[in-house]
Amino acid sequence: MKDWFDSATLVEDATVEVGFLLFPDFYYGPDRHPDVVERKEVEPLRMPAFARSAERLATSIEAEPHVEELIRYYADVVRLGRKHGMSFNQFRQYFWLRLGIFNRDRSFHVGFPWYDALGEMEGLLTALSKPPASGEVHWDRDQCWELEVDAHDDMLYVREWDPDYEEVHAIGKLPLLALASSSQATLIRARRIIAALSEALTEDVWTTYKASATFSRLSL
Repeated sequence: MKDWFDSATLVEDATVEVGFLLFPDFYYGPDRHPDVVERKEVEPLRMPAFARSAERLATSIEAEPHVEELIRYYADVVRLGRKHGMSFNQFRQYFWLRLGIFNRDRSFHVGFPWYDALGEMEGLLTALSKPPASGEVHWDRDQCWELEVDAHDDMLYVREWDPDYEEVHAIGKLPLLALASSSQATLIRARRIIAALSEALTEDVWTTYKASATFSRLSL
């Protein structure tokens, strides 16, 4: 056991999800990142209409029955990128994904701020799908962020924290078999959705990082 296991509270209804980020507007000015608030050069995007728990994120389970709407949304992103003469690298953030481990009321939530593509998430999702009976399942660290996942006594102990400032963001123990099932199902769904999106848009820009993509075979 690690010393932080005793601080972990039981989270019985946790799930793992891959989400597709959605932005209501397309920014094409000099300061074109959608997280920057003040700008003038903007056009609205055709946001998907299906029900979501968060307006700007579609989880795989929410999105799979509505892939055609996602296709239309991403095609609109490409259309506006072409219209304003932008390279793919200038608007690739519109194709980012997000990974999360959370419960129904979000009182427990683990985020992955440095994972933007499915390929960056697959290692964790695969490890969670087939965890060992005991020991380390996954570990990762980046700027002011560290994730530890360990198996012990049929539980997965999860801690997300800032080791530089010793600030814990989330800590819990989750039923191992339930999370394994959730992880496996989510990875399968995400791959299916991305396969459909890639076929429709003629490029796979969701699985791995790409600095360039032309969507040359996509007719808009």
